[in-house]
Amino acid sequence: MTAQPDPALADYLSTQPDLRWDDTLDLAAERARETAESTAAPRLAEMADVRDTAIPGPDGAPDIPVRVYRPTTEPDLPVALYLHGGGFVVGGLDTHDNATRLLAEQARTVVVAADYRLAPEHTYPAAVEDAFAAYLWVLDNAAELGTDPRRVAVAGDSAGGFLATQVGFMAAERGVRAPFFQLLVYPSTGAGETESARTMADSSGMRPDDMNWYLRTFLGGYPAERLPAYFRPAHAPDLTCQPPTFVLTAELDPLRDDGAGYVRLLRQAGVAAQWRDSPGLVHSFLRFMHAVPAARAAAQPAFDAARAALHGEAA
Repeated sequence: MTAQPDPALADYLSTQPDLRWDDTLDLAAERARETAESTAAPRLAEMADVRDTAIPGPDGAPDIPVRVYRPTTEPDLPVALYLHGGGFVVGGLDTHDNATRLLAEQARTVVVAADYRLAPEHTYPAAVEDAFAAYLWVLDNAAELGTDPRRVAVAGDSAGGFLATQVGFMAAERGVRAPFFQLLVYPSTGAGETESARTMADSSGMRPDDMNWYLRTFLGGYPAERLPAYFRPAHAPDLTCQPPTFVLTAELDPLRDDGAGYVRLLRQAGVAAQWRDSPGLVHSFLRFMHAVPAARAAAQPAFDAARAALHGEAA
C-alpha cells in the first residue's frame, strides 16, 4: 500500500484487532465485539421514529428482522432498502446504525435495513434470497409505510453492495419492478484481478486471503455451474436492467476498482452511473464515521446523490 491513510483513520485502526479471517476465527466473538463497539458509538443523526420488526422471509425461511428509520413525519417520502456489509459473515442492524441513520437524514428517505442471514450458518443463496424478499416487502408495503411506492431504492456497502446488485438482476429475471435508484458503497462486483487488488492487498482488513475466505464461506460449496450469470456483476451478460447508480469507493481499498470498473460497464450499457473515490480511506469506512471526520465527510457525496436521485434535486 503506497498511499497513506488519513491520520485520524490511522489512529482509529491502531485500536482495532488485526484479524485473520479463516476457519479458526471465533465469529460469534467478533460479531459481539463489532456490535458492542457500534452500539457504544455516538449517534450521528436523530430520527422522528425508529422501530424494529420482522417481515416474511423467502418461502420456507425464517422471518427477516428489519429496522425502519423515519427521519421526519413528512408523508410520501421515498424509501430505500439498506443491506449491510460484513463479508457475508458479520454485520447487522447495530453495526450499520449510523450509516442508515445518516442515509435517512441526509437523503430525506425512509430506510428499511434488513438483517439478512449470515454464513457459515446460512450459505448461498440465503442472503441473496433474503435481500430480494426484503425488497419485495418494501415494494408491496411502501404505501403502508407512508412512503411513495414509485420511489423504492436499494443501497448497500461491501457485501451489501453486492446484494443490492443481485436485487436488480433478480427483479428483471422474475418480472418485478426495478429499483428506482441504487447506491453502492465500496461494492464487491467480482471484477477479478484488478490494479487496486494488487496494489492495496495489504490494506487494513482486506487481504486477498481474507476475501477468498469470505467468498468460500458465503458459497459453502454451492456448485459454481449453478450460479446465475449475474453472480459476478462485472461479468453479467446484460446490465441494462440495473437502475441509475451511484458508487462510492475508498482509495486504499482492494475493491476500489471493482466499483470504478462497474460504473464504466454500466455507462457502456446505457445506465446512468456516477463514481466518487474517497482519498486516504480504507474499506468499511462507513462503520467508523463517528471516529474519523474524513470518513463522515467522504460519505456525504453518496447521501447527496441519493437525495438528488430520490427527490429530483441537483446534487
